[in-house]
Amino acid sequence: MRIDVSDIKEETGLHKRIDLSVSLQPIEFGGQEARFDRPFTGTAEIWNLGDRLLVQAALTGEAELSCGRCLGRYREPVEVSFDEEFVEGEPGEGEPAVQEDEDSGRTVSFYTGDEIDLTDPLRDNILLALPMKPLCSEDCRGLCPNCGADLNEGPCGCGRSDERVDPRLAVLKDLLRKPDSQS
Repeated sequence: MRIDVSDIKEETGLHKRIDLSVSLQPIEFGGQEARFDRPFTGTAEIWNLGDRLLVQAALTGEAELSCGRCLGRYREPVEVSFDEEFVEGEPGEGEPAVQEDEDSGRTVSFYTGDEIDLTDPLRDNILLALPMKPLCSEDCRGLCPNCGADLNEGPCGCGRSDERVDPRLAVLKDLLRKPDSQS
């Protein structure tokens, strides 16, 4: 998403507000695919600080993810707000397009001409807002480890018992028993 800044980049203190609508392609996220069926919408304010432009953006949208327990697809609401600084010019040869400013310690991006490109900061901040372990609900029961049935839909009926213990580990189960008064 490119934004024209020709009207504010010449005079310090000028700013403008724009409406954002960002459509994202499906992205591989945590070994699974995150889909974005509808655009993220919000606003951005761009301030001319003299030697740089400051973008303050806020977006809301929704991601379709796979639950980490039951593997079912569900929709996760996502809210993002971030600040990004842009300096006019180009990075030196072999240097990244995003660098840390030596004076402020903040991350700055470069732009040339009359447009700044918000594509990467928008995408990166949306990905950072996604949960590390997506869950369709806090009380998701997941899948039966024996037959793979979705336990949210009811008991699986495979005969699995939570009390059944691997015979090789049965000795460890005795360690959890309280000693009786005769021992």
